[in-house]
Amino acid sequence: MDNDILEQIYHRYAGQVYLYLFSLCHSHALAEDLMQETFLKALCSMELSQDAVLPWLLRVAKNLYIDAWRKQRHHTEAKKEQKSSEEELLNCLIHKEQNRRLYQAIQALKEPEREAVVLYYFAGLSQADIARQLGMSHGNVRVMLHRAKQRLRNLLQD
Repeated sequence: MDNDILEQIYHRYAGQVYLYLFSLCHSHALAEDLMQETFLKALCSMELSQDAVLPWLLRVAKNLYIDAWRKQRHHTEAKKEQKSSEEELLNCLIHKEQNRRLYQAIQALKEPEREAVVLYYFAGLSQADIARQLGMSHGNVRVMLHRAKQRLRNLLQD
């Protein structure tokens, strides 16, 4: 793959891939490491058209996160340190109370809804791309996003 193309892909999608990984692992350092590893895989093996780049990168990123999670799940001490660093990072990243409440409301959603919301609003994927990513129909994703927005609205009103 041409270096200029990879650099363009990195600059275009790095933020979205990072936000997606951070939503999964809640660790700045781990999200950055996994993001770099994702783009390294892109450098080594990607031969897709421009249209399919982001969904492919997000799928690679999720698989790398799952691999990292499996390796670290037995290290409870590392998880305690991750929790404290997560709280520090959240306090730095989330400046306004409204954003903090929104983040907590998103975390309160069930897993498929939370992932769909993150992919749609933070990673910027279309509903069709989310349907392919999650292995669901487009209609199911549309309904799931609608219900998730209603739940978020209810959570934020309390």
